[in-house]
Amino acid sequence: MRALFGFGCYRVKDTDPTHRQALIEALDAGVKVIDTSTNYGNGASERLVGLTLASHQPPSPITLVTKIGYAQGEALQLITNRALTDEPIPDVVDVSQGLSHCIHPEFLEEMLMLSQQRLLREQIDVLLLHNPEYYLQVAHQQGLEIAEARAVFYDRIRAAFAWLEDQRQHGIIGSYGVSSNTFGHAVDAPDFVSLEHLLGIAVQVGGSQHGFTHAQMPLNLIEHHAVTTQNQQDRTMSVIEFAQQHGITVMINRPLNAIVGSDLIRLATHDTPLHPVSAEAVEQRIHDLETAEHNVQQIVMENASLTERDQSVIQETFKIASALCTSWKSFEGLVHYRDVRRAYLDPRLATAERYALACDQPDLAMTYVERVGRLLDDLDTLYAVEENTSLEELREAMADELGLPLDTPLQHVALQAVSCTHGVGVVLVGMRHPDYVADVLASTHLPETPYHRSTWNRIAAHLARLSA
Repeated sequence: MRALFGFGCYRVKDTDPTHRQALIEALDAGVKVIDTSTNYGNGASERLVGLTLASHQPPSPITLVTKIGYAQGEALQLITNRALTDEPIPDVVDVSQGLSHCIHPEFLEEMLMLSQQRLLREQIDVLLLHNPEYYLQVAHQQGLEIAEARAVFYDRIRAAFAWLEDQRQHGIIGSYGVSSNTFGHAVDAPDFVSLEHLLGIAVQVGGSQHGFTHAQMPLNLIEHHAVTTQNQQDRTMSVIEFAQQHGITVMINRPLNAIVGSDLIRLATHDTPLHPVSAEAVEQRIHDLETAEHNVQQIVMENASLTERDQSVIQETFKIASALCTSWKSFEGLVHYRDVRRAYLDPRLATAERYALACDQPDLAMTYVERVGRLLDDLDTLYAVEENTSLEELREAMADELGLPLDTPLQHVALQAVSCTHGVGVVLVGMRHPDYVADVLASTHLPETPYHRSTWNRIAAHLARLSA
């Protein structure tokens, strides 16, 4: 049976109407799970979910999942302020500049209250501890023995679970669990989190009717370890097999985003236009536009009605080509380029158009604006073609292994593999645009074919061959 698709809220915020529309369309299409966290957008993600559910009635009951543990932004300021008093928050793990982590009940209590306020809910359906393995990673960096670090770690888990059980008994949460990126690691890895050990603690603090019901972890065509690594019950089964045996709902994150070292690999086939785009032509156009940009800026600045602030904005705005001159080859793939374009380039182009239309030579100025717009589109195409080409052999190999048509887009191959894996209950996908919602749901038209560890072992073998 195919797993449910859930709306992953990692990069959504309440100030973007597109994100709200995407969530509404997903709910109306039958998506029944929403997953967010206190640290996503410093609370903006939870606010979007709360406001949307308050104003839009989904056709089906929704399971709302949020996660706590990260201390960034507002939460980090709380810890900082408390550290200046006689009652600091205990057990804070300092991970890096601007990031701490804590699963002590005092901190969890504060975070849960914030979540309730943002989500506009008195009860949270499922509350997860968010990446508690940070403690293990920091302890290892500091030279603590693995056994000693694990003893402290599971003691902290026990205290957190006792608090979670209390919240469940009071009806504040429906159930709880853990989201960890290291559930699939080898047993001897310093940051390995054992689902088997967590379940044992849940039984200790909550008895046979405990509320530990969910485990969230990454799984994709490249990060396959949650299925292929046997790290439970004396290394006889994988974490997903163990969860399925014990009735724990497995929630998969990052089905389309594989992290390899410091690299992010987007598992998707990108649409590209039919007209060819060459890197050499793009580079020449950037240099040509840099010259034109200076001339257009001077023309726009001749408008006698401009204020000093207008002149300052114009000087900053008409620098798109000059900025691209040094940066266009340095984007870390299509996703990075699109993020920069959306946050920096497109807003400046819109401002440039506004000033171009108001100047004394609007036709000349608008020609520049239109040329920049086409250039940005062609840069998108260059990065899309590059990623498609680099992943084409992987796409064909995986489609063939899974028995899918050989022209199946890579994102559908990836979603099919994860959603049809035996033991997976929910697959969380970032769907912050309505087009993403439609594309994810289109993958459900592929045949439901159950995949087990044997299938994933073959996927791992293909991957090793392609890597070599």
